[in-house]
Parts: sequence; C-alpha cells; structure tokens
Amino acid sequence: MQTLPDICQISDILLDVDIDNKHQLFEFAARQLGQRHAVNAQTLATALLLREQSGSTGLGHGLALPHGRISGLAEAHALFLRLKQGLEFDAPDHAPAHSFLFLLLPQETRPPHLQLLASIARMFSERPFREALARSHHPQQVLRLFQLWADPDADNDPHFLLDSNRYFLDAEASLRPDYSIRRKVVARF
Repeated sequence: MQTLPDICQISDILLDVDIDNKHQLFEFAARQLGQRHAVNAQTLATALLLREQSGSTGLGHGLALPHGRISGLAEAHALFLRLKQGLEFDAPDHAPAHSFLFLLLPQETRPPHLQLLASIARMFSERPFREALARSHHPQQVLRLFQLWADPDADNDPHFLLDSNRYFLDAEASLRPDYSIRRKVVARF
C-alpha cells in the first residue's frame, strides 16, 4: 500500500502560500499538480471542484483533504499547501482551513486508494500530529512528520483492525517512534 510519504515528496510541500479564496486555491493546486505530474490543470481543477461541491472535504482543526478522481491516472499523487491565512471551508468545527492536502486518485476505485485516504484522514485527526504540523516551518519538517506518522503495513493499522471471529471492541495505547501515544482499536465481530 502507498503511504503519504510515497506520494508527497519535498517538492510537493508548499508553505506560506498567499491565496484569498477557494476558487483561487483549487486553481493554484491544479496548476502545481498538473506541472509536476503532466496532467491537464483544468481537468484537475474541475475534478477537485466537483468533489468539493458534493460535500466539504474540510476535516476541522484548520485542515482539509480535497481530492479528486482523474481518468487515465495510474497512481495517486499529493500536494500539501499551507496558507498564510485560513479560508472558510465548511469544516465541521466551522474553523477556517489553513492546511490542505490535495490528493489525486485514479478513476478506478481500488482498496489501496481507499486505505490511503482513510489513513491520511486518521493521521490528520490526531491532535499530536496536528500540533507538530503547526510547528513545522520548513517542507523538510513536514515531510519528516509524514514519514513518522505513516504506517506502511495495512495489517498493522494503528487505529482499526477487523477480526471476524470476535464480538467486542478492544483499545490499546502504544508509543510511536517520536514517543507520542498511538492508539489501536480492534473491532471484533
């Protein structure tokens, strides 16, 4: 399974970007992704905006995960943007979004792409991760944070593991490599 550091390299992390509105944000991200991955920027912008119109990708806590499915795309790509000032993004907590992880996914839905999307959403939901992200002032720091929090083994998902032979929930806490707490919830049916 691909992880966030696999698809978001140092050149895919842009900090302190000056953007005034959502439309400008999507156009900028589409241009950046189009140039990096030889895809038509207008096609990307349209796919991202269509997905956003079906429901906000704002996660809350100043974060958003805009994504779109692109016909003809062979693998997933990402672009992380942090804005100088937050934008209203219809997040559940109504806080403006300032950090955006744009994901381009192949048109054909595959379980690894859904797992990638879910693992990123879970990563962004962790308070220690969000706090460390806010303290990161250089692309190298952001990439290192992505590397620390990525869990490449789908069978060792730090949050949700399914075991069809049991009927209860189990929770466990362990330390991550950076000494923060990692919680594991095992759903057993």
